[in-house]
Amino acid sequence: MPVNRKLILIAVVAVIVVGCAGCINPPQEGATAEGNIAMKVGTMPDEATLPYYVAEREGIFADHGLDVEVVPFMSAMERDSAFIAGEIDAGQNDPVGVLVLRNAGYDVKVVSSELKETPEKMRFAIIASPHSNITSVADLEGKNIAISRNTVMEWIADNLLGDVTEKVNKIEEKRVPIRMQMLLDDEYDAATLPEPLASYAIYKGATLVISDSEFDKTIGYTVIVFRGEFIEEHPDSVNNFLDAYNEAVERINANPENYRDLLVEIAKVPEEIAGSYEMATYMKAQQYPRDNFEDVLSWMQSKGLVTQEILYEDVIYGSAGHD
Repeated sequence: MPVNRKLILIAVVAVIVVGCAGCINPPQEGATAEGNIAMKVGTMPDEATLPYYVAEREGIFADHGLDVEVVPFMSAMERDSAFIAGEIDAGQNDPVGVLVLRNAGYDVKVVSSELKETPEKMRFAIIASPHSNITSVADLEGKNIAISRNTVMEWIADNLLGDVTEKVNKIEEKRVPIRMQMLLDDEYDAATLPEPLASYAIYKGATLVISDSEFDKTIGYTVIVFRGEFIEEHPDSVNNFLDAYNEAVERINANPENYRDLLVEIAKVPEEIAGSYEMATYMKAQQYPRDNFEDVLSWMQSKGLVTQEILYEDVIYGSAGHD
């Protein structure tokens, strides 16, 4: 082919390529090249978040049109800071944490409750030190109990203690592993602990005083939250997320032992109890109940933690269809 004809052909091809470039829709903001909605989801080292990891690692989120990155945090403060900064779009939280954010003016929406205690499986407990001789709530009167003030842990402690809550000496220790170790070292008479550290403390010789599984209603909810802005930009994302979450729950409940190693990894279950730690029965997504919301709100108002008007309808995103 003559050189001139070659040059003309190359020029024509270049024009066609440039012209067709506009025919290809670039990925929308917040979406991957495959069209899936990109989402970062924050978690804590908590067994409640096992379905998040199962849905991510087994491709369930992708099957529901989501490109989810699960981002682990070791403290609620770090997680909430990332949420406020828009570095994560959704994740695990608790009613106290949610109301703190709402009171500060941040648009956080609760889309579902998470794993909760059952008569067979506790989530939170008050544990007495190994040599304290404390065996009942009444024995705690006048004793030191380690908690994390103005958090869900204090809310749970107050509920577990009942009338005795005004008769104990609350000691501040926000770092849960340190709280447990100081309890085992008999530096505290008692402490409020979440699972799996509650079970580990008992394994190490501490005494279970009372747990949330002994009540006829749930005290210590954890919840799934989304940034309101993210929901507005991707209105179908919540339903898709909860559908994937429910599918992961079905897989875990069908074969819980298949997920023991993953649970041990994400919930930081101590090696000594990893093989015997009781696997929970996970519940599908369901709307966080008004009665617990009102109870937590009233408690926070009494402590001066909430000063703004906060309505259930403004906080709870309508996900009742995912029962």
